[in-house]
Amino acid sequence: MRLQNKLAVPVNRGDVGRAWVQFRHVLYDQKLAMVGAGALALGLTALELVRPWPVKWVIDALTTVADPEAAGTALSGISDRSLVVFAAMAFFVPAAIGGVTERLQIAVAKISRKATVRIRTDVFRHLHRIELTEHQRRQTGDLLMRIMGDVNMVRDLLFSSWLNIMSRGTVLIGAAVIFAIIDWRLFLLALVPIPLLWVGVKTASKKVKSAAGKQRRKEGSIAANVAEALRHIDLTKAFGAEKRTTEKFTRDARGAERATMAATRHAARLARTTEVLTGAGVGLVLAFGAFKVRAGLLTPGELLVTMSYTRMMYKPIRKLTGEAARLAKATACAARVLDVLDLPVEGPRGGVKAPRLRGELVFDDVHHRYHDKRQSLRGLSVRLPAGGFVVVTGDNGSGKSTLLALLMRLYKPSSGEILVDGHPIESFKLASYRSQIAYVPQQLSLFSGSIRDNILYGKPEATEQEVEAAALVARFDTVIDGLPDGYDTVLDEDGQSLSGGEARRLMLARAALRDAPILLLDEPLSGLDTTSREEVIGAIASLAEGRTALVVHHGDPQELGAGFQLHLEDGKLHLEVEQLEERRTA
Repeated sequence: MRLQNKLAVPVNRGDVGRAWVQFRHVLYDQKLAMVGAGALALGLTALELVRPWPVKWVIDALTTVADPEAAGTALSGISDRSLVVFAAMAFFVPAAIGGVTERLQIAVAKISRKATVRIRTDVFRHLHRIELTEHQRRQTGDLLMRIMGDVNMVRDLLFSSWLNIMSRGTVLIGAAVIFAIIDWRLFLLALVPIPLLWVGVKTASKKVKSAAGKQRRKEGSIAANVAEALRHIDLTKAFGAEKRTTEKFTRDARGAERATMAATRHAARLARTTEVLTGAGVGLVLAFGAFKVRAGLLTPGELLVTMSYTRMMYKPIRKLTGEAARLAKATACAARVLDVLDLPVEGPRGGVKAPRLRGELVFDDVHHRYHDKRQSLRGLSVRLPAGGFVVVTGDNGSGKSTLLALLMRLYKPSSGEILVDGHPIESFKLASYRSQIAYVPQQLSLFSGSIRDNILYGKPEATEQEVEAAALVARFDTVIDGLPDGYDTVLDEDGQSLSGGEARRLMLARAALRDAPILLLDEPLSGLDTTSREEVIGAIASLAEGRTALVVHHGDPQELGAGFQLHLEDGKLHLEVEQLEERRTA
């Protein structure tokens, strides 16, 4: 299929090859369906190739008799009438079996949809495994565009576009072979536009790919800005910034529109060039073919067949040029998806399964820098006793929240080591280690769904009794009693239907259900009024009992009832771990 290869889409082979290696597994159980789709496509191709011949036979039968009356008499014979009936049926049958085309379309759509879901799942799964620092470097809206938009184009690189190329390439080659057998000189005339078409496809595809990549980047940026604007809609209204926000969106949208139009213009120019060149080829074949008919070297039916095969050759070429633009866009999208899949994942995949931990924590000369080179911890060395209730204090930027993130292995120390029960935390399998930690972040972090769903997030397999017990420990049961639907109450987005104190206690209930030996709380009293603070403090005291608890706190360390204080200044241990009970006694 050398001719087809010459017309193949000049996309980035590196990206296409990487996409195929990365995603070919999504098609492994689709091999039979793919073979069936290919067979149907080839069957339709065969019907397309034989379609001109019945017309040729009828035309030649008519034109062999110069006298029209004699021609009518000739067609009155049984053999000639059969020929006409056969020719008519040859046109009717392909239309009558249009169900084959429908089945092919359904088969291709089914394979493509399955591939899309699986690729999207792979990317989504990978996004949950990559390091937190990589998430912080990227815009959420752009990642969303890659999952939902770019993946739709990647599937074309795996099957549907190549099936189209195979089908159209087969038509092109079959028509070329039959054409060359009928009259190789006319066939050579039909090939005159091909080199120019190949150059045009190659040049235009590069431009389309570049414009499409720019378009997708701009659309990703727009999605990120929209997500941010909707997330902070209350702030936008409070500052009267609706007009500024809308104007910025309009500017960004126009920029994306310009990139889209650039890709469209390149594709349209390619289509126009293709039409002009193929039209010239048809004109050459018609002109020289007519002379050969006048000279008696071709029959009128053969001229009609050669014209049909000329169009058959050029029609796939026109379609392939359209496929070139489509595959160029798909390649640009594949590069964006592969960029996500190249991001490093968290921690080593090895290690041993963590046993039930006691919770003794040791920081041994731990340093940490963020990805932007900011220093957060500077040589922290401290031992925290198992079962101790430790309040972590310090000014903003002193490294308190970083300390919790390091314990959860969301970040890696730049140097130094963290141990739990005498073992480096990196020696444990990540999932089994994190299952030993319950965490309550500073931000109100609730999910869409019911209150029960949010509590069960800490332990999906928990029983109803365990859910109720967790709510009781977190003092959230009193909130449940006041709700008409109880645990089935559906929350607004981000839990906005709850007050700050209620939302905080719901998060504590989620942590309580986890029943982990290590409890990490980041500013649990942030933004609460006096009454809510008292409720949350009581819930924390119940939740911390029997666990190693670290609570980041800005206020009086003794109001939480903690047993120990760890005070940080500029990322260093300023005050040795002190037993607050001894301070109170003194």
